[in-house]
Amino acid sequence: MPSPNDPPPATVAVSVVLLAYNSARYLPVCLDELARSRGVDLEILVVDNASRDNSAALARAHPAVTRVIETGRNLGCAGGNNVGWRAATHPLVVFLNPDCCVERDTVRIMADALLQDDTIGIVGARLYYPHSHRVQHAGGVLHPNAMAEHPGVNALDEGQFDEDKDVDFVTGALVAVRRADIEALGGLDEDFFPAYYEETDLCWRLRASGRRVRYLSAAIGYHWESVELGLFSPALVRMSYRSRMIFVVKNLLWRRFFTEFLPFETRWFFGPFARGFRRQVLISYASGAFFALRCLLRLRRRPRGVPARLPARPQQPATTTDHR
Repeated sequence: MPSPNDPPPATVAVSVVLLAYNSARYLPVCLDELARSRGVDLEILVVDNASRDNSAALARAHPAVTRVIETGRNLGCAGGNNVGWRAATHPLVVFLNPDCCVERDTVRIMADALLQDDTIGIVGARLYYPHSHRVQHAGGVLHPNAMAEHPGVNALDEGQFDEDKDVDFVTGALVAVRRADIEALGGLDEDFFPAYYEETDLCWRLRASGRRVRYLSAAIGYHWESVELGLFSPALVRMSYRSRMIFVVKNLLWRRFFTEFLPFETRWFFGPFARGFRRQVLISYASGAFFALRCLLRLRRRPRGVPARLPARPQQPATTTDHR
């Protein structure tokens, strides 16, 4: 581990994993912006998750791409990204959505944070909505019912998000992690198929192992968000709530389930934030019960990757409310 007093290296070797799924509209711009990154030696791995468009061909034709891996079938977000990091050859791995563009210093800022502080397990960025300074993500809060909140979402950035801080989770559209850490945890959990909460679960497990989850204000990206399904479409809501219940079954111990999850969930379900989504929530309960039954049939005390102890909450909780 380098000393904080050591001069920073001229370049840092980083593997970037881009998981493409019908991403032809966004992939060329994402790769163009990524190729302009400063202070990094990039290995760019594009994993094509059985796209029905020409995503793989576009990636192969781009001069910045190191390797294109075609999975042959849709492995979901966790499965596809697991293929990517396992093929990576550098010690630091950035997961980047193809509908997300990064500023020139973003990858280096994220890499430096991991290199300079070994207590940090994963770092995330400040994400804006495209062509704007409206905040999409500046670190996430996970409530007792595992409902994810992005404090400040849609707010115009006037400097109120400039402080780096420890958070509950960072969104998987743009994160960096050590390859050794994700390997030690067995990778992203593919039970979260096809998407949602796989990065939240990874953050939870990293915190339980003693690592910190860190929001970096100077690492900036622009993210289109949910381009395949459409934001707040019935399919997206159903998928997100199903994954939330898998996360609850997998990670919340029974004592915490009854003392924290149920009271908070009841208030949320009958409150204004769940209005319009209650049918999807009820369906997700059935999915969670089915997942719990599968775990019991596997004769496991806990599903894969669950820590024996609960991670402590960060010291700097966000306060702005926007329940999702």
